[in-house]
Amino acid sequence: MTITKDDKPSNLATLRDGAGTSVKRPVFNFEADVDAVPELEILGASKKVESPVKVGRGADLSGKKKIIFWTGRGKTGKTTGIRWAAETAVANKRSLLMADMDPTNDTFSKYVADVLRPPEASDPAIALKWLDKLLQHALQQGTSLLVDLGGGDTTLRRLVTQLPDLVAMFEAQGFAVVVLYAVGPQEEDLSPLATLEGLGFKPTATAIVLNEAMIEVGDTRETAFARVFGHSAFRAALDRGAIPVWMPRLLAAQQVEIRRLHFRDAADGQVGQAASPLGPFDRSRVLNWLQAMDTNFAGIKTWLP
Repeated sequence: MTITKDDKPSNLATLRDGAGTSVKRPVFNFEADVDAVPELEILGASKKVESPVKVGRGADLSGKKKIIFWTGRGKTGKTTGIRWAAETAVANKRSLLMADMDPTNDTFSKYVADVLRPPEASDPAIALKWLDKLLQHALQQGTSLLVDLGGGDTTLRRLVTQLPDLVAMFEAQGFAVVVLYAVGPQEEDLSPLATLEGLGFKPTATAIVLNEAMIEVGDTRETAFARVFGHSAFRAALDRGAIPVWMPRLLAAQQVEIRRLHFRDAADGQVGQAASPLGPFDRSRVLNWLQAMDTNFAGIKTWLP
């Protein structure tokens, strides 16, 4: 994909996909010590899931611009999930901004074109100011934003501490705020959820993405996640309307990584950086995984970009 500067005063860039189709998106420029853009004027400030293993259905966010945060501890499948969401959005020619805030693992920005990244991702002060300005830019330009928050990253937590009414600010501008927590079977995987909810960051559109790839061989989903299901943070989130979603295991993940392929390209038999495409069995595995992702996330489809 390539980006060209648009000459119109709306400060847009042109994103071209593989077929040469143009999709407009706002250009984001950042300088850590310059506040050239005036502050955005703020105008104002589901049902309960009966079982943690049932596929829930969230509020319909069709037609709304969305600020989507995908977060979780390391090794919980967060990057796999956000890559899938981003690739789906690009394939459907949806215009949005994407950001990779992970200070140690920049996989998202390596696999998906045009993903923004802080100039010094490892500097917490710069990362916080960068995210602050990026969020204001998305609001001012009226465009959706997908943010990958790295495992252990505290940027959103610090922003919410400074702006406890952050969700209300976005909603007053007609945006929906979405947060997806990637969770494995360990109780510690709920720490981002517990921390942010404890700070009052409770968007109506909250999903807990339960990663089946972390289940040990021989365990059932219910057995592996029993301690997570019984945790007070998990139960409290469900009681207020959070939606649990199963993310299936991608059995051919390693072969996809070796070839540095997009998931749909892998299923279609593209070669990537390896000398050969995936074999027919692995292509089938990726295709089945994509179909399972579509099915499992159907209840919150309108929450995604």
